[in-house]
Amino acid sequence: MKRMITATAIVFFICITSIAQQKLTLAQQQEDFKIFKISMQEMHAGVYWFITPERLNMLYDSVYATLKDQEDVEQFYLKVRFCMAALHHGHDGVEWTNRHPGLNYKMNAMPADRKHLPFIMEYLGDRLYILNNCSNNKKIIKGSEIVSINGKTIASLNKQMLQYIFANGRNTTFKYKMLGFYFQFHYLYKVLYPTETSYRLGIIPYKSKIKIQVVANAELPQTIADRYKQQTDKLINNWDTLFSYKVLDKAKGIGYCKMETFSTQRFDTDSIKLVKVLKKMFVQIKADDIKSLVVDVRNNEGGDDSWQTAISYFRGIEENKNGGLAYLQSDKFTYIQCVIQNDGNRQLLQVFKDSPYALIDKTPEGRFKLKPEYTEHDTRAKPLMHNAFNGNVYLLQNGLTFSAGFAFAGMLKDKIKKSNGFIKVIGEDNGDDSDAGVGSGGWGVELLLPNSKVKLNIPITGSGEKAYTIPPVHFLDYKVIPTIADKLNGVDTELEFTKKIIASKK
Repeated sequence: MKRMITATAIVFFICITSIAQQKLTLAQQQEDFKIFKISMQEMHAGVYWFITPERLNMLYDSVYATLKDQEDVEQFYLKVRFCMAALHHGHDGVEWTNRHPGLNYKMNAMPADRKHLPFIMEYLGDRLYILNNCSNNKKIIKGSEIVSINGKTIASLNKQMLQYIFANGRNTTFKYKMLGFYFQFHYLYKVLYPTETSYRLGIIPYKSKIKIQVVANAELPQTIADRYKQQTDKLINNWDTLFSYKVLDKAKGIGYCKMETFSTQRFDTDSIKLVKVLKKMFVQIKADDIKSLVVDVRNNEGGDDSWQTAISYFRGIEENKNGGLAYLQSDKFTYIQCVIQNDGNRQLLQVFKDSPYALIDKTPEGRFKLKPEYTEHDTRAKPLMHNAFNGNVYLLQNGLTFSAGFAFAGMLKDKIKKSNGFIKVIGEDNGDDSDAGVGSGGWGVELLLPNSKVKLNIPITGSGEKAYTIPPVHFLDYKVIPTIADKLNGVDTELEFTKKIIASKK
């Protein structure tokens, strides 16, 4: 087993070459890797939920053995990222802080000074499509499916790249969305195959069944963004409408509301503004006498506790007696001095360092749990709101329904089902692993490795004890994946499907 893991690590790292950046000595890498490993073992919530201690140690050892003197920082970053992704926690993160920044939030994965694949791409299921051709080869039509790049099949590239993407448990839908929507495929392809500046693509053109070969040259992110705007008259990082409501069929009492975020930052860091938007929406839903409501949380990547406020417009929330996201991995943090401190965590970190049991309790089972006063925000009851909706709910979700987004989806279905209400979930699996029964999130820290300046995002609180000990959830009622034809024609596949099942009263 150890030999197999070592060989796998070599396959993934041997092909990455230098792109004019800081070099690290072997001793520097070894020090940073030691800090990374120990910090994960001590403070990462549920570090062994999805991988055994033995297998994780073998993985650490095999990757540690590939460290070599005068290595590029990026190569070291990728090795840390590979190990951290093996934990299978979606709230994890690894950032190479000293790299050239990305062009914007959406294209942030791609350093703006490097040339990449010249397409806007999206995964539909596990198949990769070109939504916009931003290359000089105008013979490549949008809607074409990419089946190979320079002789490498998309299936083999998927298998390779998914191992660098963070997601909860066995989830893959979130990984595919990150590869496509956030240009992680572009970044990983460039860094795994850095010498390739021209791409021989095997594609199946839109409305064809015959594979052809085409060639496209790499382009800078700015060029890709500019050509996208020329084609669509939109900025590539343009936000959609965050919250919206409309009547789909007044006579039949069918309405639609979109909730694309639960982040107050998207509302100018104003939680009151978000609450007012929700209140106004549900006042109108009540006034319109809506009987069937489509609730759209596709692309809702989370936020803060405002998701619970949104729940209370459907059902009241009782106090959480289990403590919410309350459990820590241990009562020590050897490298707490490497944590990036700010006004929000400085005092708590000092208390944890000096007297951890002022913050946590040790349970009779030997687990470590935050004291109740530090989880009140996550556990307090929320009464049913005035103008709450009590009709039929049709919930739309996709792989980018993440964090507070999937927390909302999960609780909404649970509350409505338990109150004998009607709810159906349509789309694809959201960004969670509902069958795992465990999850990390809530509180986290950013830890900066001293030599490489690689930054780790570590979730330090979680809920649950052991993965996959609950009965299968079967959360999704109707699996609906958009077709490329609908994408190109501006048809909302999931919404149109939902209209049909409402009409058939299923």
